[in-house]
Amino acid sequence: MGNSTAGKNRLTGFFWLVIAVCLLPFLLLPFLNGMAADDFHFYNLYREHGFWGAQEFIYRTWAGRYTTTFLSGSVVSLDLLRHYYWMPCMGLFVCTWGAIFFLLRSLCSVLAAGLAGRQIAQISFVLFVLFLYVQADIATGFYWFSSAIVYQTSFILFLVFAGCLIKRLFIAGPAPGRDALLLLLAALIIGCNEMAAVFLLLFLAVLVGILLVDRGKAPGYLWLCLGVALALCIVIASTSGVIRVRHRLMNGSTSYLGVLPVVVFQFIIALFAVFKEPLFWFAGIAAFLFGVRLSQEAAFAAFREKKVLVPGLALLLLPAVFGLLTVMIGSRGSLPPRALNNLTGWLAGGSLALAFLAGIRNGAAMPALGTIRLSPVLLTGLLTVLLLASVNYRDAWKTVVSGYFYHAVQVDRDRRLTEAGRQHEGTVTLPDYQEAEEDRIHEAFPHGVFETVHSLLLERPPLIYYYDGAATRDPAYRLYYGLDSIIVR
Repeated sequence: MGNSTAGKNRLTGFFWLVIAVCLLPFLLLPFLNGMAADDFHFYNLYREHGFWGAQEFIYRTWAGRYTTTFLSGSVVSLDLLRHYYWMPCMGLFVCTWGAIFFLLRSLCSVLAAGLAGRQIAQISFVLFVLFLYVQADIATGFYWFSSAIVYQTSFILFLVFAGCLIKRLFIAGPAPGRDALLLLLAALIIGCNEMAAVFLLLFLAVLVGILLVDRGKAPGYLWLCLGVALALCIVIASTSGVIRVRHRLMNGSTSYLGVLPVVVFQFIIALFAVFKEPLFWFAGIAAFLFGVRLSQEAAFAAFREKKVLVPGLALLLLPAVFGLLTVMIGSRGSLPPRALNNLTGWLAGGSLALAFLAGIRNGAAMPALGTIRLSPVLLTGLLTVLLLASVNYRDAWKTVVSGYFYHAVQVDRDRRLTEAGRQHEGTVTLPDYQEAEEDRIHEAFPHGVFETVHSLLLERPPLIYYYDGAATRDPAYRLYYGLDSIIVR
């Protein structure tokens, strides 16, 4: 007994060591990042219009994102981006993991799955890595503030919404507190970004339709959530710049018919981002086997008779496909890759949920699968390989190496331009980025390095949003420092 406990403790310790090694490069990247593009634009807006004036201006002239605009305004007003750019990213990391943990704990509580809090925490970390790996654009998914606060916030809120909804579906009778929380979360998600807004609306509509077909009625709180979501979408579409102004600024000109192949292409990109990850397939098999194991219990006897494949696929695919189609039609084919990050998260999580339900549904037909017990050592070793066997993990370490010098150049420029602004110089001349980076590399390695290493150091960091405001002559970059012009020699 003592040897068994000691062995379990060693495996648990090894698991946490693997998680730490897996997350280490991703946790280093926020400290190598810095303000870029829209970050400067937001700073200038809040300086010019003030907090509430900037909220109104962004709502009217861009995409009607009141939730994420309030959050970004709060961060800018506290001046966190300039001094602690890593802090919002770390906050999103923690909140994402917390939302996954809450969703899993909610699911386990209603299913009586028998998982301890420690086990749920371990699974939550594995799923956190999975959701990180499947992002269509990791650089903008977490590490560029102006994008991450818009798209990752909506994903976090949806995970919390799903956890609350699962609990509410299994509570009979009135629960006004929980209903109010669902309405609040729905309103907050709608105010994050247009993709999240349309997706949530379609998700609720499909869910209500499934319940009507299965039970003949849907709960009143779901109808209320659907009504609130629809009303808010109509208000935002008619009072903000989400369609009129945004379409003009992004120069979307694809015909309505021409949008269809673009939607197919974007959906394939999202699917590839998910299916390319070995960890996703491992998690899918594990979810299926866990469902098979639970299906042997008497509490799930009635559930085994329900058909879950068609409703599950409908709930998985219809909001994703038609949500993407609606947004693409509204923007006439203009959609940045970062907008797919929410879609990849939903496809990954929804596919795992569908695999779990399929396991419960088909467990009686394959009871032998429910008795499978892999060696903990083998299972931990396999999980270790899959956690580290990702091109994104490789790119994370490459970014740590090359990102150090990218960050050094940006810090040097920031100091020079800040001082120039204080001295009211008006015009500042900066060295070309590559020249500045070469100088920094020479300072670090005065005797030179091997050509292979030198090439690696000069690569653009793949998981950091690359920005050279001086070379692109971004007016927001210049105005942020109070300069008339910036010349790159």
